[in-house]
Amino acid sequence: MNTHKWIVTVALVLALSMPATPVSAAGSTTITLTPPTPNPALIGDDINFALVINATDMNPGVAGVDIYLTYNPAFVVPSTSPLGVVEPLPDFFGPSNITWYEIQVPCTVHPDAGLPCIHLVAAGPAQVTHSGAVARFHFQAIAVTPAGPGTSFTVLLTPKMVVDANGVPVVPGLPALISVSIVNRIVTGTVLRQGTPVLGSPGTLACSEVRLIGSGGVIFGPVFTDSAGAFTLTNPPSGVQTLQAEYPGYLASAKTITISTGGPSSINVGETTLRGGDVNNSDSINILDVGTIISKFMSAGVDVRSDAPFGCADPDEPADINDEGIVDISDLGILTGANWGCIGPTSWSSTLTPCVP
Repeated sequence: MNTHKWIVTVALVLALSMPATPVSAAGSTTITLTPPTPNPALIGDDINFALVINATDMNPGVAGVDIYLTYNPAFVVPSTSPLGVVEPLPDFFGPSNITWYEIQVPCTVHPDAGLPCIHLVAAGPAQVTHSGAVARFHFQAIAVTPAGPGTSFTVLLTPKMVVDANGVPVVPGLPALISVSIVNRIVTGTVLRQGTPVLGSPGTLACSEVRLIGSGGVIFGPVFTDSAGAFTLTNPPSGVQTLQAEYPGYLASAKTITISTGGPSSINVGETTLRGGDVNNSDSINILDVGTIISKFMSAGVDVRSDAPFGCADPDEPADINDEGIVDISDLGILTGANWGCIGPTSWSSTLTPCVP
């Protein structure tokens, strides 16, 4: 009995003292796309994301990828930015990687869908266990996507999308798919007009013109205000620009705004009130404007542009400053009351204070 216990004890000690034999784990490779930036994107934005390979215990190592990335041309197009459509990255294969790409319309490996794709080939030193980006894709947003998931980018599964250092195909994880939403960029605000509307008259706050002006002149617009004076600029260009509002018989009002790529999708510039009295459109209110009003004093049935329910296409009589359909003492009072000597365009503000002649 004691002999048996001794043998068992010795066997147990020997077993515990022997080195453990490692259990080999099967290698794996996955292909993913990083989250798109920005998301949501605005019309005109550069949408970009990277293709990432993750290899674990892949003897003799991942040495090349042959990728087909589909996209919907109704919402995005390959970018023409200085970085190009495909920006090679050294994070997986290192600086000695080889990268080549083409745009296929439609995609040759997925012709039934009719979608175009970016065909990307990248290769380099074999990676056994490593994770990193091979390339960054760049697209430009061109249209608003429906509510919901947005528009998708998909890596298609093909027989040789990943190969090892012996040229043998490696079956990766499930193909990658990401989505991005594209929305409009809008600039909103309100343009009031001093003395308008007059109770019982045809004039409203409609038909003030709002535009963006750059160093080379008008670059966007005009759009017209509605009967409440509200306006919306949809998808204006990026950059530092002057926002200007005007209406016949009034000094223009302006402010500088910056619309930046990747900035907010909605910008509200607030409210401004146009000063009445610039009857002769000289960007100043002076004795010449008084003379024009006097020459047309008590003219009735004059043109009122802001009475039109649609289009703002009617002509307008600027001497009838408040659009009540008659040139009278009300118009002269608006001119001389607090606006004498004012020069336009005035600052964007809803507060009117006397100007210094």
